[in-house]
Amino acid sequence: MRSDERGSIAVTVALLLPLLLTTLVGVVQLGALRVIAAKIASAADLATLAAADDQDEQQLTESGVLRLAPDAAAIARHYFALNLAQIAPHLAVSPEGAASDADVMVFPTGPAQDPLTGWRYERPTVRLAAAVPVRAPAFAMLFLPAITVVNVRVASAAQ
Repeated sequence: MRSDERGSIAVTVALLLPLLLTTLVGVVQLGALRVIAAKIASAADLATLAAADDQDEQQLTESGVLRLAPDAAAIARHYFALNLAQIAPHLAVSPEGAASDADVMVFPTGPAQDPLTGWRYERPTVRLAAAVPVRAPAFAMLFLPAITVVNVRVASAAQ
């Protein structure tokens, strides 16, 4: 290899290295956001499952009809906050703040129509819709927004 070729290779590497590193940082941050989004969706799903499992026992023993407990929305918010606590360092708000901002709707009896999603529920159902802000520090280094909002909508029905 001649010395003038080595110089052009060095210049090419010096010019392309920042582009490659920027791409790598962006891909790693996107992967991390996908994992966090999956954990937020799981937290919401588990919260609605816990709330839907909380039945009005008096109604169930008297009539045999499934009916959600009056505090089902509070239970969903409580468990959502507890489940989000595992990823709290990645959130731009506290888990309790994200849970209190979540739109929790309880349909104590079926059938019912959800005004937000248009979904039809045949059984008692708890629906949780949330927009959870997540920190994305690598995006800030790339001059992109440092906070990304993860939207989630889940519903669980009593069986």
